[in-house]
Amino acid sequence: MLSHEEHAMKRNALRWISIGVMISFSLTLTVRAQSDSSQSGQASSAAGTAPDSQDNSSAQSPDNPPISGLDQPSLGARFPTRSFLVPGAHISEALDTNAGESSGSSAVTGVTRALGSLMLQKIGGRFETALDYVGGVAFYSGISPSVSQIQQFDAEEKILWRSGVLTLRDRFSYLPEGSFGFGAYGESGAYNLGLGGIGYVGGTLGQGLGGLFGLGEFGSLGQAPRIDNLSVADVVQSLSARSSITAAGGYDIVHFTNNTANFVDSNQITAQVGYDYQLSRRSQLAVIYGFQDFQYPNIPGSSFNTQVVNFMYGYRISGRMDFLIGAGPQFTFIHNSPLFGGSSDRITASVRGMLRYRFPRTSIGIYFDRYDSSGSGYFAGAVSNVARFSVSRPLTRLWSATADIGYAYSSALQPSLTGPLSASTTSFQYVYAGVAVHRPLGKHFALFFSYQYNDLWFNGSSCNTGGVCGSVPRNVAAVGLDWNPRPIRLD
Repeated sequence: MLSHEEHAMKRNALRWISIGVMISFSLTLTVRAQSDSSQSGQASSAAGTAPDSQDNSSAQSPDNPPISGLDQPSLGARFPTRSFLVPGAHISEALDTNAGESSGSSAVTGVTRALGSLMLQKIGGRFETALDYVGGVAFYSGISPSVSQIQQFDAEEKILWRSGVLTLRDRFSYLPEGSFGFGAYGESGAYNLGLGGIGYVGGTLGQGLGGLFGLGEFGSLGQAPRIDNLSVADVVQSLSARSSITAAGGYDIVHFTNNTANFVDSNQITAQVGYDYQLSRRSQLAVIYGFQDFQYPNIPGSSFNTQVVNFMYGYRISGRMDFLIGAGPQFTFIHNSPLFGGSSDRITASVRGMLRYRFPRTSIGIYFDRYDSSGSGYFAGAVSNVARFSVSRPLTRLWSATADIGYAYSSALQPSLTGPLSASTTSFQYVYAGVAVHRPLGKHFALFFSYQYNDLWFNGSSCNTGGVCGSVPRNVAAVGLDWNPRPIRLD
C-alpha cells in the first residue's frame, strides 16, 4: 500500500503533467496566432503564391502518409478545409445485465448517460488544430457507485513546413471501465453512431493510435475509475519524392482512483523511428525500430522494456482502401528484484495488420495487433493479441446500421506480484459483439438503438477480492438521442 506522502506525490505528478500539457498547447496556439497575424499582413504580396504546405512531396500527401507514422488517410467524407466548432448533446438509456461486471451476476441495471461534446478544427497557414471533448455522467440503479464521471479529451496540433510536419498529441480520459469495447459510453454502437460520428481526434478511442502506441486497457472488474493520459510528439520528414523518415516519442500514465481492488498502476515510455519508401503512388515499404519502457509505481522493483523491429508493407487507394501488414521480432527484458523472481529475457513476435475498405454502400475495417502492453491493471505487463472487425452501411434512405466485434487475449509477462487476481491467474480474454441502427430526426437530431454482448474470463479460479472470476458475461441494450447542430464557422 502507498503511504499518504506517496499518494500526495502521485497527485502532484498528475497535476503537473496536466499543467504541462495545457501550457504546451497554449504556447503552440500563441505562436500560431502570431504566425497567422504575420501571414495575413503579407496576404496581398503573396496572393499569387501557393503556400509551402501545398508543395510537400508525395511522402507527405494526406491521401498516403508514411505507414510508419501515426496518421491514417480518411476513407470517408473529408472534413472541410476551414475552421469550425461543433457542439453536441447526447442522452441514452440502457438495460445492463451486469453493470458491476462481477462474476455470476445477472441483475438487470438501468443506466442513464447524459453527455456533452465539443469539437474544434482550426486551420490557418502552417498550423492545424483539432480538439475533441466528451464529458458527462452515468447514473446506475442498484450498484455502487451510483454515479460515474465520463471524461475524454483529445488534442492535436500540426506544425507544417515544406517537406515535413510535427504533430503534438494528447489523449486524456477518466473512465469507469476499460476503453476497449466502449463500455463507458454505452457500448460500441452508442459511441460509433453518436459520439464517434462527430469525432475528429477521438474516433479511435477503442483502437489507440496503433502499433506501439496502441490501446492498453482491456476489460474491467466492477466500476474501476482510471485516469489514462497519453502525450505524443511525432515528426515526418521527407528525404525525397519517394522516401521519408518518421520519429515519435510518448509518455502514458494509467492511474486507478479509489483503488480498493488493488489494480496495478503503470507508466510507459515509448519511442520509435522509421524509414519509408514509396514503391508506387499506392504502395509503400517501411522498417521501424521501437522501444518501450514499463514501470509500476505500486510494485517497487518491477519493470521491463521491449525492443521491436518491424518490416511493413502498405497499399492504399485514395478514399477507398487502406491495407497494412507488418511483423518482426520483439525482445523483452524483465528487470525484477530477486524478491520478485529476478530478471529474464525472451523473444516473441510483434505483428500488426489492418484492412479498411469502402464499397459504394458498405465500409469495413479489420484490425489485428500483437504487442507488449502494460497489463490492463491486472498484470505487471502482458503480451496482448487484439483483433477487431467493424462494418457499416445504410439500410434505407433514413436508416443505417453498424456492427462491431472485438477480441483481446493477454498473457502475463511475469508472475502475479500483486493486483486484483490470484497468483494462479496468468491470462485473460475479453470479447464483445454489438450492432446498432441509426436514424436522423430532422436536421439536428438522431435516434439510435444498440445491443452488445460482452464476456471477460480468466484462466485462474478466483480474484484476490474473493469473487469467482472464471467468466464475467454482460448484455447491454440501449436507446439514445443525439443532438448535433450545424457547424459554427470560425473564419
